[in-house]
Amino acid sequence: MILESHLLSMVIYAFFVALVLSLIRRTDLKGRLRYGLLLFAVMTAGALAFGWLMFLFIKK
Repeated sequence: MILESHLLSMVIYAFFVALVLSLIRRTDLKGRLRYGLLLFAVMTAGALAFGWLMFLFIKK
């Protein structure tokens, strides 16, 4: 495996997805930056929240 951290892999994935989608969906620079940052933040926060939720259900 190239990256040992799943968190780092997820952040890199969220960055590239946000980058591509912001380039495709918005035409002006300000709109692209705003949409890309918002999408990156939502994807990262959602993945962290989902990971925390899964952590609650670990069988001990």
